[in-house]
Amino acid sequence: MQIVTHGVALVLGAVIGVLGAQAVEYMRDPDTLARPEGSMSRAELIRKLDDAEQKYAALLAENAKQDEAQRSELESASAKVADLEGQVGKKGDEVKVLELKVKKAKGQSAALKKELEAKQAELTELQVQLTEAQAEQERLREDLTISKEETRSAREETRVSKGETVDAQWVGFKAEVVLSVCEKGNRKRMETCREEVGASLSSTRAARFKQCVGSRQAQPRLVRVDDKEKNPELPRWSEWLNEESKFTEKKWYVVFCDPTLPESNMQEPEDEEL
Repeated sequence: MQIVTHGVALVLGAVIGVLGAQAVEYMRDPDTLARPEGSMSRAELIRKLDDAEQKYAALLAENAKQDEAQRSELESASAKVADLEGQVGKKGDEVKVLELKVKKAKGQSAALKKELEAKQAELTELQVQLTEAQAEQERLREDLTISKEETRSAREETRVSKGETVDAQWVGFKAEVVLSVCEKGNRKRMETCREEVGASLSSTRAARFKQCVGSRQAQPRLVRVDDKEKNPELPRWSEWLNEESKFTEKKWYVVFCDPTLPESNMQEPEDEEL
């Protein structure tokens, strides 16, 4: 389990690293817009992140099944140990009673001796079975403990992967906004445009964007107002990109999701005692 989850983590790390590098480069210099042949687009990178997140979810589901099967095996093994302990105790009492009888008969009863030997043999066999059952019980308990630790690790990596996926989507969205707005002009104008647009994509807007993605609502999108439209009104849940910048004033806005809906969280089950 750990090997597989770490493999998915490597995919996530590689994809996020590429996406981040691309986004930073795009934000820095518009001349880097052309992608080398064979390289992935941001949309393709995001899809890879989504695939990795889905793999985590599948791994968690599979591990949950394994945990349940192992817990069931441990319960059965514990029941077997308890039953054998009861049998050993009962057989031990029978042996003690026969030993007293043989002692009182002063060894003169061959039948009592034979019965005592049989009971002692039965007790020895039960003790062997109990030892084996206890060993199996301990092995299953250790396996379940390891499995639970792997599940905790996978669950934590899932949380991290979801956060990284959302972060990467924000980086990609931010780069797309800058590229869409600042697509023409000389170098000085482009630099000023990128600075102003980048500044408008604040931490507050990043939080709104991530809330939309985290609650599985529609991903926010950038919209350009039709040049023919006078005094445009913003749709519900939308915000002007930057009303004070000549590059975006009444020209560009971002459509967010309903902020009143709660962000979805994966409910973590309480760990049970073994």
